[in-house]
Amino acid sequence: MVWVVEKKVFYHFFDLGFERVEIPVRVKFEFEVKEGVLVPDSISKTMLYNRPALERHYPNLDLASLQRSLEKKVDRDIHTYLRECGYLGEESR
Repeated sequence: MVWVVEKKVFYHFFDLGFERVEIPVRVKFEFEVKEGVLVPDSISKTMLYNRPALERHYPNLDLASLQRSLEKKVDRDIHTYLRECGYLGEESR
């Protein structure tokens, strides 16, 4: 059993209708690997982005929608990373 800690920056594009905003999201995620394969339900993540700047520039921004959108994007990017590194095993490909 090994715990792996990764730090990555993922970019999320959020469409506001009149403008498309690129949001860099710094993500730290940890997961357990046993015999070279990810242990299910062992992933934990922390996201950091400049929310105050977004609130200042876009006062009518729906922050709940943004948060959901960021969560989905980061989860997809982490899954892609794990698949590319071979941590998901054969059944997840």
